[in-house]
Amino acid sequence: MSMRKDFSAYTDEALFLLVKEGHKEAFEDIYRRFWQELLDAAYRRVKVQDTAMELVQSLLVDLYLKRETISLNTSLRSYLHTSLKNRVLNAIRSQLVRNTYQQQVLNGGSLHQPDAASTLQLKELQRHIDESCASMPEKCREVFYLSRREHLSYQHIARQLDISVNTVEKHMVKALKILRSHLKQYHYILFWCLVLDARPRPPARLA
Repeated sequence: MSMRKDFSAYTDEALFLLVKEGHKEAFEDIYRRFWQELLDAAYRRVKVQDTAMELVQSLLVDLYLKRETISLNTSLRSYLHTSLKNRVLNAIRSQLVRNTYQQQVLNGGSLHQPDAASTLQLKELQRHIDESCASMPEKCREVFYLSRREHLSYQHIARQLDISVNTVEKHMVKALKILRSHLKQYHYILFWCLVLDARPRPPARLA
């Protein structure tokens, strides 16, 4: 009986190179490394355990099935979180289309433009997000993007910006307070997912 290979010393990216070569045990290790982390992230956004599990399951399965064509331009963690965010957004857009269709049926209205209505709503929300982020103080906005776009921990952000973890937390509280104040008319889940894709990007920090 062969011993299972120990991948603990491998970086995520080195492990994925093995996956690209069809190494199933390497993929199983990636699955174990990221399953709970991605599931928690998905659940925070969709608030439904079964939906969160389906999203993460399909993401990791596709990672293996499409391994030969996937080219990492960033860390594997960042790639997975970005891919998960896109899947959540697509799921929400699909739900918006279904909701629009159902509402039109109930109201006896036209059934020909649910996609247009959903797209318009998303664009309007994105415009409000842009305006809200632009109104944040510079350091507050920078901390927010490092957390929500780059998926960095508060400890990592503190080290990168040379500030305390407590200061990072205060900036995040302020950022979320500004966003919730500006976007309180929108459904919480939709707001939280789209805010990950808000613009503009934070300016590079000067040395």
